[in-house]
Amino acid sequence: MGKLNEVIVEIGNSREILIAGDFNRRTGKKINNLVVGPYGEEAINDNGDRLIDICEQNSLKILNGYFQQKRICQYTWHQDTQELRSIIDYIIARQTSGLKFQDVRMFRGMTVGSDHYLVSAKILFLYGENNANESKENITDYAVKLSQSPLYNTDSLRDESTSFLYKKRLDEKLG
Repeated sequence: MGKLNEVIVEIGNSREILIAGDFNRRTGKKINNLVVGPYGEEAINDNGDRLIDICEQNSLKILNGYFQQKRICQYTWHQDTQELRSIIDYIIARQTSGLKFQDVRMFRGMTVGSDHYLVSAKILFLYGENNANESKENITDYAVKLSQSPLYNTDSLRDESTSFLYKKRLDEKLG
């Protein structure tokens, strides 16, 4: 976690930060908290506490717990033989991000490795005159501009052949 903190400090405060990955930490849930949202799982561990500390020091928030989901759409890791499930893969961003996060959930149609589900986020990338404190009504003003942005069809990953091909290409690139 020391390396992560170094990278965050090196980036500074003038740029956006978006971190996604397998942290192998359990951060629990908290009400009225700037780092952890109220919709996570009950469990928290020492590694989770350390991740929370880094987020507090750098004004970051762990987005998974800020969006209410069915439990089945929250758990990012599973071990079916022992019926274990947990939220250990996260998407993290600045507390005052100019990005508009609309949803963070586990994507059941795609597994990464054998025991992790893909975590996905719906994000509005606003451009032009952008203010992190804009009201939700102003978001629709940007919708027309966003139609020119590239779209990614993650629903196609539900198709078995597409999912297989994606996994194969991802393994080749990461291998």
